[in-house]
Amino acid sequence: MKGRLAIPFKIDRNNQANLSTQLVDGFRRAILTGFYQPGDRLPSFSDIAMELGVSIRAPREAMKRLVAENLIRSRPRIGCEVLAHGDRIWKGRVICAFIAALEGSYYFSMVMGSLRRAMIARGYLFISVAVDEKEDRKLDFSQLDALCGEKTDFIIAIHPPEALAVHVATYDVPALAFVDKQEAPGLDKFRRSNIRDMEPVANAICRAGARRVLLVNYADGSAERALLERFGMEVEPISVKASGPNFLEDLKHRSMELVFDRFAPERSRPDLVFFTDDYVAFGGLLALARRGVSSPGDVGIITMSNRGVAPVWSHTLSRIEFDPLSDGEVLADHAVARIEGRPAPDVRMRQRFISGETFPCSVEQ
Repeated sequence: MKGRLAIPFKIDRNNQANLSTQLVDGFRRAILTGFYQPGDRLPSFSDIAMELGVSIRAPREAMKRLVAENLIRSRPRIGCEVLAHGDRIWKGRVICAFIAALEGSYYFSMVMGSLRRAMIARGYLFISVAVDEKEDRKLDFSQLDALCGEKTDFIIAIHPPEALAVHVATYDVPALAFVDKQEAPGLDKFRRSNIRDMEPVANAICRAGARRVLLVNYADGSAERALLERFGMEVEPISVKASGPNFLEDLKHRSMELVFDRFAPERSRPDLVFFTDDYVAFGGLLALARRGVSSPGDVGIITMSNRGVAPVWSHTLSRIEFDPLSDGEVLADHAVARIEGRPAPDVRMRQRFISGETFPCSVEQ
């Protein structure tokens, strides 16, 4: 290791950059060019101040910035040590817990990838864990328990059912639940859907003259129903329930069965079918095709979908589109704000309406 007083640059008093910035630039250049090797200790604050003729405040500020850039680490009673290439000092350890049945979901996969990248970029070690069902249909928390048995700074629960939320709440760890329809008892919640963002769509449906709406949803669609009824529409709900390890496939099949039964020849048809989920829409559209129902000829159709994977129909679908990559970044922003004790950013996850052939209408965004 080189002598601790070796500093390969001088302070330029004619330089407009402040002293701490000159120190950061000088030490960064010395590290990246190999003057200081991994494991070398940089001169102490007092040595830097004496050698370069600056106050001790300047090297303190400079070393904080070099730590943030992952070029050095500060070790108590040892000093500032140069990191090996590729080493990283993490700000904290974050565990993301979810039900294994979600792993096949496009939205979930995109959100998870975006969330992971955003958390790592912000300096947090990100560990994801899937919670499976046991033979008795209860959740197996053994892996999650093992991970949370080590020091954990924060937990993010993605669309947790009640059992998972309750279990996460038993850990003495700050946690945030990212929810859609879920209640997540015992946890702080960040909700994906905001019903106020749907008001322009409901208003456009009303202006287009649709009065009888078939609302096909999974879980609880009471918020969407209340909104449509507030705009004077007669709403008939179909709740598609699914469970088990093949949750998403079951969701499509159950939707197909229920919509096929609803469009029996002897029953009157609604003006509009509103699918609140793309997996539900997948099964429901197959049912309409089997019944020979056309759109826009026989009924209007609006579906919620994810950007890039709208369900396929013979005409372009009118849809409310979500952006899972953006949602993952927004979730990371909220999680980091909570970890660092800052107010969460005032940003909601917004969706956009795309007018297609199945229900062309103008929506003021």
